[in-house]
Amino acid sequence: MPFHLFPKPPGKGKPGEVKGRPEISPRHDARKPAARAPASAREIAAEVRNRPVAPANQGDAQQQEPRDREVTLTGPHSMMEWTVGLQESILVAEANPDLCPVLENAALLYGAGQAQPAREMLEQGIANDEPTKNSPLAWLALFDLLQREGDRAAFDQLALQYVVAFERSAPGWEEGGTRSRPEARQAAGGYVGFTGKLSTNHAPQIANLLAAAHKQPQVRLDLGSLTGADDAGARLLADALAQLRKRRYPLVLQHPEKIRRALDQLVTKGKAAGEGYWTLLLELLQWQNDYKAFDDRALEYAIAFEVSPPSWEPPPEEVPAENADGPAAAASSDDAEMLVWSGALIGSTDPQVAKLALFREGRHTIAIDMTAVDRVDFVCAGSLLNLVSRTESQRKTVQIIGASPIIRALLMLIGITPRHFIKRAQ
Repeated sequence: MPFHLFPKPPGKGKPGEVKGRPEISPRHDARKPAARAPASAREIAAEVRNRPVAPANQGDAQQQEPRDREVTLTGPHSMMEWTVGLQESILVAEANPDLCPVLENAALLYGAGQAQPAREMLEQGIANDEPTKNSPLAWLALFDLLQREGDRAAFDQLALQYVVAFERSAPGWEEGGTRSRPEARQAAGGYVGFTGKLSTNHAPQIANLLAAAHKQPQVRLDLGSLTGADDAGARLLADALAQLRKRRYPLVLQHPEKIRRALDQLVTKGKAAGEGYWTLLLELLQWQNDYKAFDDRALEYAIAFEVSPPSWEPPPEEVPAENADGPAAAASSDDAEMLVWSGALIGSTDPQVAKLALFREGRHTIAIDMTAVDRVDFVCAGSLLNLVSRTESQRKTVQIIGASPIIRALLMLIGITPRHFIKRAQ
């Protein structure tokens, strides 16, 4: 009688014997999935490149390597390796050791226009979070926000804490607030430029123009990149120019000839052209001190719309109106030694940031003065990084001068390195 020296393989029982099999499909679990913590600023920055990133609160990963080496690799090891046209989306580079999660998220909040939540986050971080306590840049960012809000009492209290924490002098309070610093006024005769077809989509930029005129002693309005206008957009810009002219504000009008020619052709249709075209053309003629052309068009406007002709009220004579071929154009910002930005830099096509592409031509060192910049949003910061990367791929050097600490934190989060930032000489 044969004996089996080895046991039977599993699953080979008698024919017809049915054995239970493990369930393949999972049983229903009525429990709700655990809620995921809100995304950190670093995760948001990494997601724009569609790259995975470890959550900010993953304790094990943080124990394996120091905080300042938590990086998301998104490209070549050197910014000099970027080539034009290959990186069209926002580029996120290695995090800077001066940054910490609280500062990163506060910088994002401030860039989105939420100054008070950003301040509260930094205050709580400096009080309770160890990485924030040890980050000088986080303290400086809070000083920056307190200065902007004009909160002298909180600023002085923070200064005492800063001296104890770092055993060095704290930043000094600047009378009048950050936005009215003498060096900022001198450096920034603000710049606003419009691109594309003038429409109601330009309303935020027109609002920026009026806001800059309240903060800057002089603003340059560049119309050279406009390709046309619709009636509503023309009316918006005409109203803004009229406000500045009645205030006798020293606006410098740059390159208006192209849009003026387009308006001249449109108003030949008379009333059918739309009143916005007429009012913008009449405003431009006054800003250019072209009395003869204004007088002719004002009469035609009165006939077309059956109203009294508008009065000739040009801006002050000392205000230069620059056209494309005039001598004043040679002294425009394109030929300055420094590219000056001011106000809020918003969106991927902000005209001030777009100016960098032209300004860098023919220069080895590109200096950007951000002393008078109030804030930069996340999308615009990404566009700036791309421009900086492309500029440095041409063996050029980019220097950012006077960026405030809270703005510097956002730019470093998105990938601009500390070597780009230069303090303004006192």
